[in-house]
Amino acid sequence: MGHMFIINAPYLFSTVWSLIKPWLDEATVRKIHILGKGYKTELLQYIPQENLPSDLGGTCNCKGGCSLSDAGPWNPQA
Repeated sequence: MGHMFIINAPYLFSTVWSLIKPWLDEATVRKIHILGKGYKTELLQYIPQENLPSDLGGTCNCKGGCSLSDAGPWNPQA
């Protein structure tokens, strides 16, 4: 896994995460990012704006929606 971003998670999630985190490997914990309302700045450190869906503040507008798109290096036609 590269990085996983959880955006605008409810407060309860953050509480549960703080309880679970000590039992996980430190390398895994570093890859999981819990982001609040000001997520765009940190997200853009990892994902180029042209690859970030427009509903998350980027400029990507894939046909049919970025979340359902199969675009990526594995599928150059998408």
